[in-house]
Formats: sequence, structure tokens, C-alpha cells
Amino acid sequence: MNSIFSKLKDFVVDYCQRHSHPVNAFWHILGVPIAFFGLYKLITGSFILGICLLFFGYLFQYLGHKAQGNEVGEVTLIKKCYSLIAQKSEIK
Repeated sequence: MNSIFSKLKDFVVDYCQRHSHPVNAFWHILGVPIAFFGLYKLITGSFILGICLLFFGYLFQYLGHKAQGNEVGEVTLIKKCYSLIAQKSEIK
């Protein structure tokens, strides 16, 4: 249980550091709800609107990360997963 709280704390601290620039925070406050609403629209059958909302939601978040000078979280996650897979394939 303590490990879960430790990981959650690490995540929150990292998130706050990666989104500390005011422009980045602004674009995320706008972009995250738009992206989630786009996902909802996709699930409920409004394909074109859902894709557009997802696109613009992620575009806004990307612009925020450009302003702060760091990567989008999904890119960081993909790189981390790739490095874990690469390490496991080297072990064999």
C-alpha cells in the first residue's frame, strides 16, 4: 500500500514539474477536457467530431509542451516502453 502512495506521489510531482510553465498549464487546462470529450464522442458514434476534438485537444497540449520545452507525456511513455522491450530482448 505504501508503494502505491509513493508511486502516486512521484507521478504527481513529475506531472507538476512537467506542466509548471503558465502557458503549458493553460493549454492543458483547455486541451485535456477537449481530448476527453473527443474520446467520448468517438465512443458514442460521432466519429468526425470525436477525431477533430481529439486532434485539437492534443494539439493544444503539444503547444504547451513546446512552450515549456519538454516532450508530450505519451512520447515519454512510448520511449520508456520501447527501452524496456529493447532491454528484455537483449537479455535473451
